[in-house]
Amino acid sequence: MDSKNDNKDLRKACVEAVFDEFAEHGDMIRPQYAGQWNEIDASRFLGHITGPMDIDVTGLVDVIIDTIAREAQK
Repeated sequence: MDSKNDNKDLRKACVEAVFDEFAEHGDMIRPQYAGQWNEIDASRFLGHITGPMDIDVTGLVDVIIDTIAREAQK
């Protein structure tokens, strides 16, 4: 196994999981004020999510840990 490629694949999977959580309008990343989803800009290409948002850090870490565990089982 090539650990550099494994780390790159794991990083990609975790980034995708975070963007998917945002795209699904989940509870981990949400607007600071209700109904302002259009105020938040997400760019998967650049790897940035910007705007007035409330981030549930522990919930987001759970998403990442779950992704790591799922990737490890592959």
